[in-house]
Amino acid sequence: MINQEAIESVINRIKRKKYTWKMSQRVENLNTLSKLKLTQQEVFNYIFDVLTWTDYISGPEMDRHYPPIPGEVWIFGLEINHVNTYLKFQDRTDGIIFWISIHEARFPLHYYFSEQDI
Repeated sequence: MINQEAIESVINRIKRKKYTWKMSQRVENLNTLSKLKLTQQEVFNYIFDVLTWTDYISGPEMDRHYPPIPGEVWIFGLEINHVNTYLKFQDRTDGIIFWISIHEARFPLHYYFSEQDI
């Protein structure tokens, strides 16, 4: 069962590896950066400064690629510049934190620890 301590541990682990953060160059991610009027580094800095355990949605999950890329996949949500933003990253076994998704949420986000979904 997932709990606050476990999620805080994940967040602390990825923050210690901020220098390894990379973002997928998917069109959806790039369009969201443009909409937010922020650079990738500015979004990374915002995530680093603001992300907390209450932003957790789900995980850990296994990678769904074939063949799978080793490492746990986690999903969080944040409001960035008044835009509900879906965050999905993989903590890869090679030490890289790979942000698969940083884009405007397509559906309401259901926060695991919140009674109010956004």
